[in-house]
Amino acid sequence: MGLSKTHLLNVFFLKLWFNIKSEVSKTYLQFLWWVLEPCLMVSIFYLVFGVFFSNGADDYIIFLLCGNIPYFWFSKSVMNSTNAVIDGGTLINQVALPKAIFPMLVVFQDLVKQIVVFACLIVFFSIYGVDTNEFWIYLPIIILTQLLLIVAASLLVAGITPFFPDLKFLVDTGLLILMFSSGVFFRYQDVIPDKFHDLYFLNPIAALLMNYRNVIIYNSPPDWSSLMLMAASSLAVIAVLLVFYRRNETRYARIVAK
Repeated sequence: MGLSKTHLLNVFFLKLWFNIKSEVSKTYLQFLWWVLEPCLMVSIFYLVFGVFFSNGADDYIIFLLCGNIPYFWFSKSVMNSTNAVIDGGTLINQVALPKAIFPMLVVFQDLVKQIVVFACLIVFFSIYGVDTNEFWIYLPIIILTQLLLIVAASLLVAGITPFFPDLKFLVDTGLLILMFSSGVFFRYQDVIPDKFHDLYFLNPIAALLMNYRNVIIYNSPPDWSSLMLMAASSLAVIAVLLVFYRRNETRYARIVAK
């Protein structure tokens, strides 16, 4: 017999707390790594693209942060979710838990860390002299839309990997391609011809980064049509995947028991 919804939520948040506590205890710098890791990545990319490739416009560091930090959140969560069901094998064999809970634990663990990163990012913007504007009020909506996208992608890779273990290698490659094709490092107006803009923004990461930059850098509202399409598509994928997980509960249990 499965757990009640109340007990399931208690297990979820208790497991989430222990996962965060365990991760933090494994390093000397503890919580600081949540901010240092993306900062180091941005520093490397700024050195390569801003200095070596002479792309160092006055606002390039802000441009890069608005692209790299959201992408890094998406990439880490999806990559960390790939083996979530398999890694939960010990708990699966002890308690009758819905298997979708395991990628969701990964997603919410990374969400906690990302909230800290976004808070530090806003502090940096204020120190750097980035002017806040009335459109910043829409940032939570963009972040929530990205969270829905991350949940959909994470459930997808975590749900398929137990049946097709080689997927984790394809996810690595796919995320790398996504990083270089989503405008993390370049202004799409300078690279993508106007006639291909609609096709380019079928890439949800490219659309997300455009919306972050519209609000933070260009003092303009987000593109509501792209956000609504992304949110609706993510919710539809999540609904389908939850049914998929439910129908394969026993198969997951057999796979992780091997």
